[in-house]
Amino acid sequence: MNFARKVLERRYAFHACQDDLDLASSICDGTYHETQPGDVNFHLCAAAVNVAGTFATQALDVLELIPFNNKLADLQEEYMPSYPPMSPVTTSFFQAWMVLDARIASNGPTLGGLLAQYLKGKNALPYLWRALDALNDSSGSFYEVMDVGNGLVRLWDIPGRREISCWNSSGYPGQRGEVWYVRVLPPVLDGTDHSVTLNTPYVFRKEGRESWEDFFRRRPFSGGGEPSRELREYLKYGKTLEYWLEFVFQAYANHTGNAIFLVGLPDDANSRPHSRLGRRL
Repeated sequence: MNFARKVLERRYAFHACQDDLDLASSICDGTYHETQPGDVNFHLCAAAVNVAGTFATQALDVLELIPFNNKLADLQEEYMPSYPPMSPVTTSFFQAWMVLDARIASNGPTLGGLLAQYLKGKNALPYLWRALDALNDSSGSFYEVMDVGNGLVRLWDIPGRREISCWNSSGYPGQRGEVWYVRVLPPVLDGTDHSVTLNTPYVFRKEGRESWEDFFRRRPFSGGGEPSRELREYLKYGKTLEYWLEFVFQAYANHTGNAIFLVGLPDDANSRPHSRLGRRL
């Protein structure tokens, strides 16, 4: 792809995210002294997303990427990422989606993927590589809360059919039986054994695990123990560029300071509170 070559041939300045680079470097070289509350894996990955955002603002100036940049700007204006009641699409959800999931062209790379390729090609900022690999491989997905306590949440990955021990970055403790739509990242630092969430969880209390298992059975995905490629791509990229942004918008029901509550399923318009506005998934 010609645009990818042009992006990778450019030089990029990361002065705007120097604090994030310093934080990530200190975490990886062992000099970090817990100056911020929370999990170090989360801080490292959040810093990497911010660096990807700085990279994106410069890469999107490439002539061939201007139409894509305009589309992102239109979506930002449409969904007004912030936090309810302004918008159910949170700033962290939108930023991660923009750099990790929004493909520049059909079957093309993401901005986060290009950043990882650029840094490895230049042998630059190696302390970000593992975090970027985990981030670029991630997507939002659906998890049942199995148990809570000791600062961690035990989750069941519904499409992946596995159990995960997780630290939730929003501070929402969770309740057994809820289903969360959230981006979960595996531990990227040596010596850590639990996952972390990257964004405030979108919480379903009406549609439990069985509803989501039925939903995935209705999708044309191949079976087996591991999620199929089609299922992984659906969770990451959706059916359209803005698919998961629109789903969150249509399903919004309520919120607290650390959780956003949704109602409905992607394949049942009548189940989503705001689908009547005429916007289709």
